[in-house]
Amino acid sequence: MPTRPLPAPHAPSIGRLMGYASLILIALLAAKSASAAPVIISSTVAQSGFNGTSTASNPLTSTHWDFTGQQYNLLTDITSISVTLTVTDGDTDLGDFDEGRWTLALDGWDTGLVLDGFSGAAQIVTLTLTANPALSATILAALQSDAQLAGSIIDHTAGDNEFVLPSRITTTLDITGNISDSTGGGGPSNVPLPAAALMAPVAAAFATWRARRMHRQVR
Repeated sequence: MPTRPLPAPHAPSIGRLMGYASLILIALLAAKSASAAPVIISSTVAQSGFNGTSTASNPLTSTHWDFTGQQYNLLTDITSISVTLTVTDGDTDLGDFDEGRWTLALDGWDTGLVLDGFSGAAQIVTLTLTANPALSATILAALQSDAQLAGSIIDHTAGDNEFVLPSRITTTLDITGNISDSTGGGGPSNVPLPAAALMAPVAAAFATWRARRMHRQVR
């Protein structure tokens, strides 16, 4: 008894294949637009020149750190801050009487960034210190209100220390945060997907359909 050939497997229509490819393409674009891009903004100004006995709040910057022209207005959060400053006779080094008692304030808001490591005995010390800031949402709002932040040192035991913040030396504030690519502010981080990558699913679907069509014509 002759055997009956098995039917050829059903090939999806070109419309269905193109539909699948379109869904993949949309998913790729959606994932790209929803991603967050990290960014660092930075400002450098002269130090205040403060020279005297500490108070509760001591000016660090001579003028405000200014982030005009940078992507401060596109930030959705602040993930870390980094400050570089120079102190003479700070007495916040290991074992000193003000260790753990100085913190950085921005626009008067205590960031919680501890300014330890500045030696006493009239030594001039420059350090870069980094932390995830407290009150980050409040500081972000202050930054985005005018593109500027004033720097100061909070002494949690005011009146017990005499130190200098030399005005001939600069201080730098770096702010790291995220911006959403969907805002259009990705800058260098917002790298578009190559056209070949975007069209690959469509090309693959068309190639599959064409190969199956030719196979049926040969048979």
